[in-house]
Amino acid sequence: MSRIKKYLLAGAVAALGLTGIAQADIYNPTWSVTVWTTTNGTIGGGDFINAAASPAPSPSDAIASFTYSGPLNFDNSNGQNQSNFFSEFFTTPSNISGYSSSTYSQAAFLGLTMSSSGTSNYSYLQFSLEGPPTTIASGTNVTITHDDGASSYANNTTVTSSPGETSAVSDTGMLPTGALSSFVVDYVEANGAPSVLKVDVPEPGSLLLLGTGLLALGLVLRRRQKLL
Repeated sequence: MSRIKKYLLAGAVAALGLTGIAQADIYNPTWSVTVWTTTNGTIGGGDFINAAASPAPSPSDAIASFTYSGPLNFDNSNGQNQSNFFSEFFTTPSNISGYSSSTYSQAAFLGLTMSSSGTSNYSYLQFSLEGPPTTIASGTNVTITHDDGASSYANNTTVTSSPGETSAVSDTGMLPTGALSSFVVDYVEANGAPSVLKVDVPEPGSLLLLGTGLLALGLVLRRRQKLL
């Protein structure tokens, strides 16, 4: 067997093997969400505008907490001087459940401004993956696209770190192999819209398609060699 066919078949086997890994909570996730806001530049006495990083502000200073069902795929593409409401970030209110706040109703919360131009009015959000531990395949990456700062942690270890104010950028890190017992994303929205946060992990279906394609190509090459 030629070297190229060996590589193709090996790649196909590896890709097909990855599809058997149980990762349902990564692709169909449920998140515990905690939200902090400030209009004076600090949260609980601390300045978090350039600190989307652990530890988060104290839960006692949060304005709201709730459960969000679904992937983190938020994109308010308004310009800096346009509106930047939570409702333009959480565009599917039906995904929110168990809402709790001592200050705002859910409707009032969604009507709040996440941040405005300048550095005094901004928001800090923490997303914690719910559910039992799941098994992660070796080499599984996660990509965080964000505007502004965002950092992520798996099993209390940093996966991506970009805590400061920025335009939309993407950071990629590798998830730990084996049991994933916790996954947390910290996000800071500052200085007005856009407000962007997207978390992407390769879909098992994509791996299956890749593996099937590689396997088919390898078989075609093998048959062609026999005919020659």
